[in-house]
Amino acid sequence: MKKLVGILSLSLFLWSCEDVIDLKVKDGKEQLVVDAWLTDEAEEQSVTLTLSQPYFDNGKPKAALDAEVLLIREDSTIYRFTDENQDGVYTFRPRNRNYLRLNERVALYVKYKEEEYYAVSMLRRVPPIDSLKYQSFTLPVKPSDGPKSGFLAQFFATDFPGEGDTYLVRSLKNDTLRTKSNEYTLSYDGGLSPGNKTDGMVFLQPVRMGINSGLFVHNDKITVELFSIPLDAYFFLSQLQTETNNGGVFATPLSNVPGNIYNLNPDSKEKALGCFFVSRVSRYTAYIDQNQVKSD
Repeated sequence: MKKLVGILSLSLFLWSCEDVIDLKVKDGKEQLVVDAWLTDEAEEQSVTLTLSQPYFDNGKPKAALDAEVLLIREDSTIYRFTDENQDGVYTFRPRNRNYLRLNERVALYVKYKEEEYYAVSMLRRVPPIDSLKYQSFTLPVKPSDGPKSGFLAQFFATDFPGEGDTYLVRSLKNDTLRTKSNEYTLSYDGGLSPGNKTDGMVFLQPVRMGINSGLFVHNDKITVELFSIPLDAYFFLSQLQTETNNGGVFATPLSNVPGNIYNLNPDSKEKALGCFFVSRVSRYTAYIDQNQVKSD
């Protein structure tokens, strides 16, 4: 009876502490948003320009049209991106692979309305993916959207000697890219973060196994992509993961993730959001074959 009285008292206390609070949210100033992630591959490259929108607006962002978008190399070579479909996606197709050079700084230039913006990035090295292995695994409870028994995969690659290499790892299952913020893995020298002392070693197992989204089954196709990214992109994507997965009782207030897009005029009040970086890519594709798995 004493326990029951205590529970009822606590419930009444918690109920009495509930107050309805009407939040008055003020829309911020509309800003240019730049999404520019380029690789050195001979395939269509794109820079997407949109305009920021109110937090509670779930509609599609408005495209930033009639902008000038240039990619400029250190030797003054200029590549022009054009918005052929008038949808804010500015594209350019290189004539051959390696149109960008290793360890070369490249600049992105964007002119939108009367404002000029720029960003700088560097093409970093990326190691090859040596192999991909998988093993049978059974979950203790059947998930709502996948099998209870199947296979877990992991890739193998070795970090280059020399501290400071940063990577992004993502995967595709049956040619479908995993796009959620918790479905890609960031790596510093093959480990999960700076200070792991993993320089020059095989990537750590948590990084290697970050490519799993539930369990794979027989005949599933899995593709692993390993991107080199500059250090500022590593911290940008890390902060983006934190903000996207921010929630619960102890969640911190949301804020814009600082990017590397700057106004050429430091005195201008017009600012841009987003990030620009360039990558080299290693890929490895395999099919899950249950006949290749040794029985215990």
